[in-house]
Amino acid sequence: MKLATTTADFRVYSEKASEIVDLFDGTGFRYLDLNLYRSIYPGSPFLGTHWERWIQDAAEAATANNMFFCQAHAPDGNPFSAGEEYDVFLNATVRSIEACGMLGIGQIVVHSKDIGGFPSREYHRLNLKRNRDFFSRLFPAMEKTGVRVLVENSCDRHAPSKENTRHFPSTASELLEITEYIDHPLLDACWDTGHANVQGVDQYRSIVELGDRLRGLHINDNYGDMDSHVAPFQGTMNMDSVMQGLLDVCYRGYFTFEAGNILRNGAVWPNYRREWHFRNEKVTRLMDVPVSLKRQAVALLYQIGKHMLTEYGCFEE
Repeated sequence: MKLATTTADFRVYSEKASEIVDLFDGTGFRYLDLNLYRSIYPGSPFLGTHWERWIQDAAEAATANNMFFCQAHAPDGNPFSAGEEYDVFLNATVRSIEACGMLGIGQIVVHSKDIGGFPSREYHRLNLKRNRDFFSRLFPAMEKTGVRVLVENSCDRHAPSKENTRHFPSTASELLEITEYIDHPLLDACWDTGHANVQGVDQYRSIVELGDRLRGLHINDNYGDMDSHVAPFQGTMNMDSVMQGLLDVCYRGYFTFEAGNILRNGAVWPNYRREWHFRNEKVTRLMDVPVSLKRQAVALLYQIGKHMLTEYGCFEE
């Protein structure tokens, strides 16, 4: 397996995708997951009229650094919203698929969403239907570009309402159910180990159950309480169960980290650094991580991944 990580590792240090790519030079990583999750905001270059140039700059930076984009993550938003909010989100998601086509990226993770509500059979049917209604709007772009869309497991910690403490899909069987219900040959699954650890599911059995529908990974750890996105060895995830599962299903994709909080800035969800005031002024000198330290942390993340894959005899340069 080849190691990859998300460009979100450095997203707070620049709005230019090309500058973010440059920051990976010297960390060991050559394969990158283009993260567009936080791309919907006022003034976002990805939403502007020159977005193709923004993407092309990233491609040129990757080429200059002998790096490759292997996966992507679609923008965050609500597929069940309406009006302008929905139009912006849908258009940004379609644009992210088109960007993958431009960059030669074969697959992109797009979140499904739970509608919330009382957990009845009718609610479950409606949840499936409304997700299919949204994903079907992506089919033309998927078919035009050949880009595969991956639906990701969530966890009940992300439940959308107080009356229903479940979040669908948060197990392998639920992930298979929604992908089979949406039913498109370019739709498969991504397994997020951090979400699975919060959910408390058996990672080995889950990965084996997904089988050849598993096309992508988000590798990260936590203490089982919150979706902290820290590195393996920083939490309670059993890494042997993950590795053995991947070997037993003959997983052929990238081993992609989504563990950008190996060093955490102060205002990063879901754990916020406590503020402190001195002489009536807020002190922030040590609130955030300088980019020089962050680059060392990402380099350590590469070494962690290399160790994991080497121990199981599947590391590829």
